[in-house]
Amino acid sequence: MSGSPDIPAAGLKAVFNEMRPALIRRAQAMGVGGDAEDVVQDVWLKLQTTNGPVASPHAYLLRMVYTAVLDRKRGARRAAARDAEWATPANLPQDSIASAEAERRLMAVQLLAKVEARLSDLGDPAAAIFRRHRIDGLTQRRIAEEFGMGLSTVEKHLRRAYAAILDLEGDRP
Repeated sequence: MSGSPDIPAAGLKAVFNEMRPALIRRAQAMGVGGDAEDVVQDVWLKLQTTNGPVASPHAYLLRMVYTAVLDRKRGARRAAARDAEWATPANLPQDSIASAEAERRLMAVQLLAKVEARLSDLGDPAAAIFRRHRIDGLTQRRIAEEFGMGLSTVEKHLRRAYAAILDLEGDRP
């Protein structure tokens, strides 16, 4: 590289301005996509503190973009790892997490048993209609045809079933 003279810092900024589109393309090619402009802006800010001449300004600027892209990717990985750490329960041993899940499962089983008891207390038509509608997904009209009753009767049974289940809210401690 004996043929290329050293370029002072002020000249390096002029080379940067000339190479800006190429530097953006380089950053995009390295996989930063829409952040390429930001990467090149970071390089520009670092150039403001560059002192002294640079022997090969094109290579120097390309290397600065390369380094800036790597820094950005490392930062993104660190941020993702940090966010994952925050998402997991802190300072809880795995057995307490498992016991919390087991407790929720037990509460759900107990609530289901209470719902089943309430439905059985209602009697057969209301409980059966509720199950056909909410569990099997049949429309009220289809249930009315199946049970041989009017649509308003099906609605009445569903209202009774909903009222009985909603009344469970008052039973909770």
